[in-house]
Amino acid sequence: MKRAFTSPGGRAGLFLAGVILCAVAFWTGLITLSQWDNLWVSGSYTDSYSISRVVQFYDYYAGEIVGLLLQEKWDGKLSYTDRKRLENLKSMLAPENTNYRVEIHAQDGTPLYTNLPEGTSMDSVSAVALWEQTLTRGEELHESDYTVYDESSDRSGLMIYLADGTYVFSDPADFVGQYNGYGYRGDGEGQGWSGGYRQAMDSRVETVPFTIQSGVQWPLAADDYFRSDFANYQIFQTYLPAISGTAVVTLLCALWCLWALCRSAGYRRGEERIHLSFQDRIPLDLYLLLVGLLLSLLLSGGDSITYSINQAAPRLTPFVGLGIFTLTGSVLFLSVTQTLAVRWKAGHMFRNTLIWRLCRWLGRVIGEAAANWSVTKRPVKTFLLYLLGTAITTPTVVLVPIYQGYVLWRLCRWVRQWRAIREGTERIVGGEPDYKIDTDGMYRDLREHAGQLNDLGAAIGSAVEERLKSERFKAELITNVSHDLKTPLTSIINYVDLLKKVDIQDPKAREYIAVLDRKSQRLKKLTEDLVEASKASTGSLTVVREKMGFTQLLDQALGEYQEKFEKSGLTPVLTTTDHELYVEADGRHLWRIIDNLLGNCVKYALPGTRVYLDVRSWEGSVVLSVKNISRDPLNIPAEQLMERFVRGDVSRTTEGSGLGLSIARSLTELQGGAFRLDIDGDLFKAVVTFPEYREPEALEKPQTEQP
Repeated sequence: MKRAFTSPGGRAGLFLAGVILCAVAFWTGLITLSQWDNLWVSGSYTDSYSISRVVQFYDYYAGEIVGLLLQEKWDGKLSYTDRKRLENLKSMLAPENTNYRVEIHAQDGTPLYTNLPEGTSMDSVSAVALWEQTLTRGEELHESDYTVYDESSDRSGLMIYLADGTYVFSDPADFVGQYNGYGYRGDGEGQGWSGGYRQAMDSRVETVPFTIQSGVQWPLAADDYFRSDFANYQIFQTYLPAISGTAVVTLLCALWCLWALCRSAGYRRGEERIHLSFQDRIPLDLYLLLVGLLLSLLLSGGDSITYSINQAAPRLTPFVGLGIFTLTGSVLFLSVTQTLAVRWKAGHMFRNTLIWRLCRWLGRVIGEAAANWSVTKRPVKTFLLYLLGTAITTPTVVLVPIYQGYVLWRLCRWVRQWRAIREGTERIVGGEPDYKIDTDGMYRDLREHAGQLNDLGAAIGSAVEERLKSERFKAELITNVSHDLKTPLTSIINYVDLLKKVDIQDPKAREYIAVLDRKSQRLKKLTEDLVEASKASTGSLTVVREKMGFTQLLDQALGEYQEKFEKSGLTPVLTTTDHELYVEADGRHLWRIIDNLLGNCVKYALPGTRVYLDVRSWEGSVVLSVKNISRDPLNIPAEQLMERFVRGDVSRTTEGSGLGLSIARSLTELQGGAFRLDIDGDLFKAVVTFPEYREPEALEKPQTEQP
């Protein structure tokens, strides 16, 4: 099914349009809702909701004037601050300063306050509202008075605390506020105090009910809040229909953009599968938390943003600031909605949450604990028994150290037995498979574990013995077979020598004799190598270590291989120290190692290249490294190349047997040395290390660089 807005550009344009439409719909809708009552008024300001809000604003100050007047009556005077406050309030509500008109009477008809000009009455005032209020005077009304629930009367009310800690109770809906120790409340129905309140009152509380009748003088004469509100009202009445229409249109368009974004979210052009973006992979609860933190930071930094805008463009401050907040909120709203749509389509709306992952982890832990209950039930039961014993012995006080000491002794005993098992395991693994762990007096679990380790040691010993027997059998088999091959092979070689001495004129016959000679010699060499490899791997060869000049021996070998190197097109490059390096080795075996390495270069090195031989002294050892470029690709691991009958020539067209490197390694290790191969592409490197021979009185020579 073809979907629109799947391209990055189309989706970005749709997202931008949705952000703008959401912002416009938000503010036009907010303005429409704030003027909802005025939307249906036919133009009369005195009948509008706006004028009622302004009247209520002034009613608060009128009530405050009455409170100050009654306080002056009760106390006989006012403080300097209260007196100035009363003067300011009377000046603000003076007829020449406001269009607000008010008349306040006590319940007995005594006038308390009015700002009506002389000769006028409330009959000439518009938008008149009438309501009652009661002022309560106690010895002390605290700031900590709060609303509670009274079980006796099954209703909520206001706890008004007095100086001695007692309180009176009133309906919270009637309570307006308190001023300087005098609380007052409004009673919209004129019912006075409720019965519960009267029962709680005593002689320390005095109440004064009064009636407030207020409105606005029309037409407006004074320049006050009514005039500015009337101007705004006229503006709203003029543009409110257009604003409301814009709100409806932009809301519908924003909903369409939201629907289109949700429908195309997660898809790409020409593909039907869902693609998750970076924000879609964030756990949902973490994503919502980050969005909430971003909104909180934006709101907390609103003052700083507004101040910065005000410094640059004072007149644009409210518009720019609100625009930034609205656009940011729209972006976050659309982003959250879009990622929710993608997550729903992908089917991991709730699975990709931290809470889900935590629950899965807890479920897995509980499941594993239940599955392994046969293993964990004993320590759990032991721990519960320990807690039970502690709870029983704690009240006695005397038994606490005895019980805890017993538990500590049991733990120490368990630790000692476990240490014995660990030491026995180390000895078995370290090469003593016949070692037996003493299981007498052990706890049952540890005794079973130790018995299994003893059985394992016995099994290892049997396996090692069988392996050694098998190695000996193979070595004996190779030796016997090689010896059995030597007798007919010697006869073949002798008869070939006799044929070579006969004067044979046929060239084909001479060629056949040459092939027989070459192949018989190769078979003889292979048989000798096989016997030597078998003896070297089993350690059957006799090794006589003595002082050997390693550099001199290497020079001699290079001299003997010079003709072979020239025939193969190889150039040896020897790098050594300026003094002789001596090693502790068997001369015959050492010569065979060097011979095998040089022979390996002749057989497998790329013609026309160099063979590098480096001899160095390093940390008490003499190190020989032989490097050459292989003629054939070396696509096998170095360890595999040192195994028997493995050759670098996969086609096996050369005369090698695949035993040279294996024999060299076995002979090196037999003399206490180390043999290592490194392969890097076609670069072949063999490193042989032998202990350096040092005279007892010889001084330490400086170390050279590591090869």
